[in-house]
Amino acid sequence: MAIRWILLVLEDGIFREESVCYAIKLARRIDCSVSALMLVANIGRDPSNEGNEKLVLAKIISMIKAENINTRGLIRYGDKASEFLKHLADNPSFLTIVWGGEEKTFSGRNMKKTDAWFSKIKTNIRCPVIRPTVKDNSRIKLKRKEF
Repeated sequence: MAIRWILLVLEDGIFREESVCYAIKLARRIDCSVSALMLVANIGRDPSNEGNEKLVLAKIISMIKAENINTRGLIRYGDKASEFLKHLADNPSFLTIVWGGEEKTFSGRNMKKTDAWFSKIKTNIRCPVIRPTVKDNSRIKLKRKEF
C-alpha cells in the first residue's frame, strides 16, 4: 500500500505554528505522513539567509518526528508559483495541502499583483487546501526540541 501524504507549505524561512500543529493532528487522524515544502523566492532574497531557512525546516521536521509521524522536507528556490506546481507534478499523491506560509499570500488581499502568487494558481490544485487559524493558543501543545 502506498504512503499517503499531507503537504505542509511554508514560505521564506517563516512558518505558522498553528499550521504545523494542524498538519500533525490531521496526519494522526487520517493516518498520513507529512511532507514539508519550503518555498523561497530568488528575487530580493538575501543569500546569507539560506542557513536560516534550512534551520527552520529542520525544526519543523523535528517537531513532526517528535509526534511519531513520518515526515520529509524540501526547500525549493525560484518563482514560488512555478516551484509549487512543479512539486505537485512530481508528487501527485497529496491528499490535502495545509497552508503554513504567509497569510497575505494565501488571501491575496492588500498585495501587489506580482506578490499574490497563490491566487494565480489555485485553480490548478486538485486537492483541498486548508488554512488553519488559532482560536485558542493554549490548545497548541507540541513536543519541542530547542536548537
